[in-house]
Amino acid sequence: MEENNKNLQNRKKITIDEVAKRAHVSIATVSRIINNKDQVTEKTRQHVLKVMDEMAFVPKNTKALFNATSNVILLLIPDFENPFNAAIISGIQESAREHDMDVFVVQTKNYYTEHRHFINILKNNSIAGIIILAPAPHKSLLDELCHSCPVVMCSEYAEDYGVSYVTINDIESAKSAVNYLISTGRRKIGLINSNLKYKYARHRERGYKQALETAGLEIREDFIAHISAIDYSSALSSATHILGLPDRPDAFFAVSDVFATGVIVAAKKLGLRVPEDVSVVGFDNIELSNMTEPPITTIEQPAHQLGYQAAEMLIEKIRKPDMADKQIILDTHLVVRGSTTLSSM
Repeated sequence: MEENNKNLQNRKKITIDEVAKRAHVSIATVSRIINNKDQVTEKTRQHVLKVMDEMAFVPKNTKALFNATSNVILLLIPDFENPFNAAIISGIQESAREHDMDVFVVQTKNYYTEHRHFINILKNNSIAGIIILAPAPHKSLLDELCHSCPVVMCSEYAEDYGVSYVTINDIESAKSAVNYLISTGRRKIGLINSNLKYKYARHRERGYKQALETAGLEIREDFIAHISAIDYSSALSSATHILGLPDRPDAFFAVSDVFATGVIVAAKKLGLRVPEDVSVVGFDNIELSNMTEPPITTIEQPAHQLGYQAAEMLIEKIRKPDMADKQIILDTHLVVRGSTTLSSM
């Protein structure tokens, strides 16, 4: 009896994600089979059922709440403050309209942290699928969402979970920014970063540190700031503090053009010249980066295309239930402007 209980416990540990990976199908396909949907070919159904049996998978008693005939996409975004999100939303809406679909936007912030919060949305609205632009939910919540309907992540993605996503290589992009600063003779490079709950913040900091280590430069923790949101005032305050140190940075990599703007203003308030005394590289290439004095050298990421491709991928998953999860990584490039120059040292 005890052994049977142990076996039952082990079976419960198998997730829908693990079944999908073993069967080489999407999570949505497994969900449709569990819930006896008729949008899966018999061959695929039998294959997945066989994998479930081999893995001793015990489905949860959850009914899929998505509606494949709906024309509504649910978009989860962290907030409306980050101007970068606007271009992504525009891309998602462009794709959606081409397919006669609408986009229902929900700001998650700290309001939506449990499955029941999303279940209420799914129950009260006819939803065909979800695009997640917010930080990756914890694994159990993501598993529940993927079990409920097709899901695609955009920009952000879960590093420990098999889900479809469209993103950029944040590590390499950050390395490109920092290596450029190093190539101009900068040796004491600071970082204005976001909250590490974001994948992009963790990866860009990793790229920043890897570039410094490869160049044999010191990583100064007192040169690094983490800001909870994309907020100009917080960036200004953090940059002012770091630039006020007796041994200050001669350059900054900022993970947002909004942050880079805060660094430029902080430097000027302290009587420092940009780019002669302090060079600055931002990220995103939003409109703001051309409005500062000097304009910001920045990493351009294809925000509109990120959104467009994410929506295209989700719509394909909705219409082709057997489609396996896939990942798309788009290119970025450095745009050189007036906030950087060769060091005179």
